[in-house]
Amino acid sequence: MSSEPSLQDLEQALIDRARRLAEEYMARARATRERMISDKNEWLRIREEREVLAAELASERFYRSKVQSTEMELQGELDRRRWEMVQDLKVSIRQKFLALMETEEYVAVLKRFLSSAATALHDEGELVAQLAQRDLERFGAEWTQWLRELAPGSRVILSDEAGDFTGGLLMRNGDDSVRVDHSFEGRMERLEEQINLVLTAELFPTVAAANGVSADD
Repeated sequence: MSSEPSLQDLEQALIDRARRLAEEYMARARATRERMISDKNEWLRIREEREVLAAELASERFYRSKVQSTEMELQGELDRRRWEMVQDLKVSIRQKFLALMETEEYVAVLKRFLSSAATALHDEGELVAQLAQRDLERFGAEWTQWLRELAPGSRVILSDEAGDFTGGLLMRNGDDSVRVDHSFEGRMERLEEQINLVLTAELFPTVAAANGVSADD
């Protein structure tokens, strides 16, 4: 009996080998496919994460922009309303001052202004004072008496030219290098900043607190 493989055995061996190679190639193909799918999924995941992150960043930028825009609009509105209130308050103060000018109390106020200004400019030599047109007409004849009572030792000439203000008094030295402005408009100008601070503290406490301002300042 011959021990050599028959033709049928060789064919079967070739078929088996071909099957094994085919299975091996198929296994490799499946592994490659799975790896490609996994890589693709990972790439998609990373892309999705990047897109989500980009969307979040864009949303955050948009939100911050809207917040900043809203804050600016709110600040502008607060400034506008505060300005309107200051103007209303100034009108109210002016009306009260005009009403005060019709009373005897105004005479006392005017005398206090005269005494204060003369004291402040005592060392400036000869002084010149101005009154509003109405006050010049009302009190011009009393000026010398007022000086004797309120500014003894000071020489204060009452100008014939009325001051360009509503009421009160303006006093200066001879060369107009030093002056004390007790006119209504001058005092209002100096008080305007303080009025703004008070209104801010009273009406907009959150804004005032952020700026370190209180109603008691």
